[in-house]
Amino acid sequence: MKNERCWRFLALALALAMALSAPTASAQTVGGADSIAVEEVRKLIRQANPELDARRAAIAAAAARVPAAGALGPALLSAELEEVPDGFDVTDAGSFRLDLGREVSGGGRGAASRAMAGQAVARARVELTLAERGLLARAGGLLVHHLGSLAVAERLAAQDSLLAGVEEALTTRFAVGQSRYVDVLRLRAERLQNRAEIAEARSEALRGRQGLFALIEPTDTVVRQLTVLLDRLAERAQVVMHAVAFPPAPSLDSLVAVSAPIQLAEVALRQAEAGVLVAAAEHRARVNASVGVQRFEGEDGRHSIGPTMGASVTLPFTARGAGRASRLAAEHNVLVARAEQRAAVSTARASLRAALDRYEVAVANAALFQAGLMRGARDERENALAGYRTGALSLLELLDFERALVQAEVSQQRSRIAAAQALADLLGAGADVTHRMSGEPSPGGEL
Repeated sequence: MKNERCWRFLALALALAMALSAPTASAQTVGGADSIAVEEVRKLIRQANPELDARRAAIAAAAARVPAAGALGPALLSAELEEVPDGFDVTDAGSFRLDLGREVSGGGRGAASRAMAGQAVARARVELTLAERGLLARAGGLLVHHLGSLAVAERLAAQDSLLAGVEEALTTRFAVGQSRYVDVLRLRAERLQNRAEIAEARSEALRGRQGLFALIEPTDTVVRQLTVLLDRLAERAQVVMHAVAFPPAPSLDSLVAVSAPIQLAEVALRQAEAGVLVAAAEHRARVNASVGVQRFEGEDGRHSIGPTMGASVTLPFTARGAGRASRLAAEHNVLVARAEQRAAVSTARASLRAALDRYEVAVANAALFQAGLMRGARDERENALAGYRTGALSLLELLDFERALVQAEVSQQRSRIAAAQALADLLGAGADVTHRMSGEPSPGGEL
């Protein structure tokens, strides 16, 4: 149980899909600063998201309805005239009565209605929690998509810089007849392909960035704050992405227990049970009392004034059939809610199992890239370039080496993006309240 609580805290608190760490003391300082910036993005999106604002307002509205639920009705003032003479002379009426009455006992209707209203508040709070969890999961996937794509673009740009240097050397050699024209064409074609891939990566980065801005209210202040934070992280996209780590996969049972369908089904069941209490209270005896004053004419023809008191009580047994039918209907609602709860468990397990499998596979793929091997290949990069300049390495061999290295590094970044999006999908699948929310699909996941 303790491990499951740790997972939930990590998944929700770091729903931006990054646990930043590094092996050296200096890198730890850098990682801490990046982690703070990520947390600021998370906090800003949570505070400035219109959907969450709407759900907070829904909680306030539901809570405001609780005090009024089941309140006794207003007092009733009634007047009665008898033996009014011709001409409708009220002052000469034989009897005049004025009563003030109200219900003094609602048969438990007030408590039952407040219980029902309280469940509406509980549902609104659950929906806010789930919406916030889903929002942060989406934001996490989009942020890693943005930074990962920037890192890919930066690596491809570094390749373009290397190819530019090679092209300069090749052009010089071609001018003195020491290289072939086909090598010039091959290198230029390689640079064109590289530029196309850079443009595609930057387009993907922009897509992720726009997705993040779509999660906030488009006011100048909020947009400016998010722009500053994203620009700060974008400057260190390579460092941030190389520090990304992913939490171990949680158990399926823990995910199911906190998933949106289960929590909403539980609230619906409690609402149905409160409905049984309301139905029962509606057919209990209610007591009304009244006090007043009466003026009446005595035997001597003189008018006298005296107090009056009265009481009335409803007789539920006179509507026993209607009461039994309403209670039976409320009990059937409970049965329906329980059946829907069981169905929700089955549906949630299936969807979360699939999302969990995708996450485990994505994390496993991201772990395939060995840091030592990648570092060694980068170290050989300068040696390969020097070998080409001295003629020990042909252009084709240099291009093959650089292309393989870039492909490995780009695949490493994209595997991290895929793992982050799989985590966003996993958390989003457990917090899906799209039956009450609208959104657009994010890259690799559900908005």
